[in-house]
Amino acid sequence: MLTLRTNEAIGAIDLVELQLDDVSPAVAERLRAAAQLLRAASLALQDDSLAAVAIAVPHLRENAAPHDNHVASTLCRLGFWQLREFDLFYSLPRHVPGVRGSRPWAISAVLDLSIEAAAALDDLRISTAKRLAADASAIAEAAKLPSGLAALPACLTAQVLYEEGNLDEADMILRDRLPAVNAEGSIECALRAYLVLTRIAKHRTHYNFAAILLREGELLGERRGWSRLVAACLAERASLLLEAGRTREAGFSVEYLERYTDAHRTGTGHALFEIMRYRALARWRLSWAEAPSREAVASLRQLYHHAVEKRDLYAACRLAVELADKLAAIGEADEADALFFQTLRSGAAAGLYQLFLEGQTGSGTLLRRAYEQAAVRGAIDGEVVPFVGSLLSAWDRRGAEHRPAQASGNIGDIMTARERDILGKISQGFPNKRIARALSISPETVKSHIKRIFLKLAVSTRSEAVSRAKSLGAL
Repeated sequence: MLTLRTNEAIGAIDLVELQLDDVSPAVAERLRAAAQLLRAASLALQDDSLAAVAIAVPHLRENAAPHDNHVASTLCRLGFWQLREFDLFYSLPRHVPGVRGSRPWAISAVLDLSIEAAAALDDLRISTAKRLAADASAIAEAAKLPSGLAALPACLTAQVLYEEGNLDEADMILRDRLPAVNAEGSIECALRAYLVLTRIAKHRTHYNFAAILLREGELLGERRGWSRLVAACLAERASLLLEAGRTREAGFSVEYLERYTDAHRTGTGHALFEIMRYRALARWRLSWAEAPSREAVASLRQLYHHAVEKRDLYAACRLAVELADKLAAIGEADEADALFFQTLRSGAAAGLYQLFLEGQTGSGTLLRRAYEQAAVRGAIDGEVVPFVGSLLSAWDRRGAEHRPAQASGNIGDIMTARERDILGKISQGFPNKRIARALSISPETVKSHIKRIFLKLAVSTRSEAVSRAKSLGAL
């Protein structure tokens, strides 16, 4: 189950259940409970947490075996977090069974800490999320847990680093973990890895690379049966096309997303809600691009208020920045400034940074007006002044860096001349020693360059690197 071989796991459970009549009632009861919890775990891995919770809740009882009770608690915590049932989420016990340092203990600890880190991030407790994810990663590394399980806290750490503005660190972590995410990671890993890597690529104006990442995420979602991941990638691809001014192509993407969601409304609870939110947001962005209007802004305002009601403060901040930009565009400057300044305060207190740099030209105008407001208000908003000042400097710096190369965005642009030379030799079948002789460098230097090439192309083998580079026009 930990390596996502759920069909094999369920097959093994079926074999166990067939033999329960041949053992004592007490043993049969224990095994039956374990089998039910494993089936619940498989449902959670298939992104159906509501069904998993329905199975797990009856096992939350005092007379249950400690390990069963804890597995049930972990599954319920995952479901309650996704369903935004925070009173139930925080009411569950947090004890971890087993011998500290043992493999079962490590697995339980990593899962629980990761779920709590995700909940803390949604609640804008960024430093807490970062600490919990770091603790989970340390435990996973010390216990040498499966790479897919270890990828979960790593992806959470990368997401926090991105939001703090540490894009290079986030990029390195995610590219290093991407093979494990694709092979054994959960949907929560995949969503964070692909969406954050896409945002980093967009920030660097590597639009072709962003499009490739979204297509890979979409294909992974289709292979795993994760409709939520497919919908997220399709919605993000439509946004990418709109940013490039390709409204007609974006319209085709939104139409495909709508057909896909109509055909895949098989999920329940959180998954279905998220799928419909991605669909609504993509549809709204397209309608705004085609005909900006007050009605379109009202639809976005509704999505924002719904996120606030669901206590998803992280998503609410993202929507608030976009909403403020559109309010300003229709002449509602006062409401736009008030909402944007309120979000800046929340961002400054929580440690959010990067999301304020993701917007279009209007976001720069909002930042300048916010800086002026904070300066006028003096001591009342004194702590916001340096924060907004830093954002403005980053905004201006980004504009200066990207203005000359705005139209390119090719993957070849992020590779050095030496890396392109080595990639060319790899495509000709040269081994490392022959590459080193041809370029008059050491084999160790060749290895270092190849590692960086793999990271930039998000691949793990030489053949994948050549194939990816050709598809992106870098060879």
